[in-house]
Amino acid sequence: MRQVVGLVAGLAMLASAGPREEITGLVQSLKPGNPITYKNLTVFPLTGKSTGSGAYVLLDKAIAEGDVEVQEKDGGEVNTVRVRNTSKKYVFGMAGQIITGAKQNRMLGKDIILPPASGWLDVSVYCVEHGRWTGVSMDFGSKGQIAAGRVRAKAANTQSQSGVWDEVRANNAELGIVTESDRFDAVFDDTKVQGDLSGYQQELEKKLPKLAPNAVGVAVAVGDRIVCCDAFSTPALFQKLWPRLLESYVIDAMARTPEGKTDKADVSRFLAGAAEGSIVAQQSIGAGKLFRVEGDVATGSAIVSASEVVHMDLFPSEETGGTPFRLDIRRQND
Repeated sequence: MRQVVGLVAGLAMLASAGPREEITGLVQSLKPGNPITYKNLTVFPLTGKSTGSGAYVLLDKAIAEGDVEVQEKDGGEVNTVRVRNTSKKYVFGMAGQIITGAKQNRMLGKDIILPPASGWLDVSVYCVEHGRWTGVSMDFGSKGQIAAGRVRAKAANTQSQSGVWDEVRANNAELGIVTESDRFDAVFDDTKVQGDLSGYQQELEKKLPKLAPNAVGVAVAVGDRIVCCDAFSTPALFQKLWPRLLESYVIDAMARTPEGKTDKADVSRFLAGAAEGSIVAQQSIGAGKLFRVEGDVATGSAIVSASEVVHMDLFPSEETGGTPFRLDIRRQND
């Protein structure tokens, strides 16, 4: 029987069983720094205790170099692909990362850590291209693009393919993106989107690492709405992913125009609420062990390898009104 316990208490329990005491330290140490804002997008650097080396090759790089193969499974299954790492290095793929080609584009449904010479592994995915089921090849590629926080949140909250399709469709509609197959990654090809995106990138991409070189992640808000939090085992791993994460956060900002603003106290409340949730051990593949975070305030996941919390994501739960987090609810309870 799966054991469900409070997040902090559960992490402490895991820590007592071995070197995972670093997990508890990371979760309890996360602190939001001074916000960096451009237009309606605000990012709060999260500092915390580093829990490992962060020495992973990113999935898109490994695919580009021919060290990782990603293919359709058995001619094509919507929510499963097969992956093989032929290199001598560990490879990290983040939930929400988009893989393209084969019969339809997908995004990783969960974080994965591929061990060296992994053999073929079945990997959970969500389709982010509803109108195509054909391809000249069964192989996938990746540009490292990550789905918007709202799409990742829908997957985390509902674990539903239809929910993900609905969110992709809504996102594209709000951005004025029209494609025959209703594919999410079309936002990265749109001329207007690219023009607007460049402004955010110029203002935020280099600024955050300079102002917060020790950040292990960020909390992200659009206006007065928290969209998500992403935290990694080390500043180095976070900085590898930061440009790609920023692109995904900007898509959220461009598709929504809420008023107001978010401050550090709001982020601290969200993190504190997330810590009151529970964790559930998930079926894991590869080198990492997966845990699902569930609570009234936040839903998300964590992937753990040895003493390293490689990545943890947190999204507003459906109980708080879904994405984005409604700060007014929390303030009424203060």
